[in-house]
Amino acid sequence: MKKLLQAMLFSAVITAAPAFAHHAAEGVVDEEVYAMIDDLLADSAHAEMTIDDLANMEITTRSVSQMENLIDDGLLDYAAMLDATVTITFDTDGSVIMSISTD
Repeated sequence: MKKLLQAMLFSAVITAAPAFAHHAAEGVVDEEVYAMIDDLLADSAHAEMTIDDLANMEITTRSVSQMENLIDDGLLDYAAMLDATVTITFDTDGSVIMSISTD
């Protein structure tokens, strides 16, 4: 019984270890690298991006089959997780525009 308890305790410690592990890059990358990344992003649209910017998005594909592939890969499942409204528009040039709005 004692050996079984030790084995169970060892298994619990081993399985819980990843939850307490540190990020792999921690201590490897200098603060200068993070500052350089911030400087590179400062003049881009990503620097001012907020969560509200993700409330409305548009996905455009060149053909119906490309949009079908996205839908088959679970795009609508992810939109449903957002509790969003989805509008699909078929353009005269054959392209498809999917608008996803969480407003």
